[in-house]
Amino acid sequence: MINNDSRSKLENIIRGVIIEGATDHCTTTRNHLCRSFSTSTTVKKDFESKAIIKEEQAQFLKNFAKENNLWIEEDPNPNNFLARGGESVVQYDFESKSVIKYNDGIYYAT
Repeated sequence: MINNDSRSKLENIIRGVIIEGATDHCTTTRNHLCRSFSTSTTVKKDFESKAIIKEEQAQFLKNFAKENNLWIEEDPNPNNFLARGGESVVQYDFESKSVIKYNDGIYYAT
């Protein structure tokens, strides 16, 4: 069961709501993306035709990450593997004491 806080956060993401005042990297990146691309709560019928927008968004996020010193040049050591899902791999980077989630976005139209 999803608690009310998590439900609220998910609804904000789906609606593209900008979260003012938050300074963490994830929220800042999410807000930047929401300001630049529209969101939709409906299932995409033309999933494949969105590939161009998806490529633009990927480049947009790469640029944002590099400009804000969030870009990781090298993958963490594969021995630091924690978990794998349908579209992501989670690893622990001992040097920065960070959990890193790589998501290929395969399940998203945009």
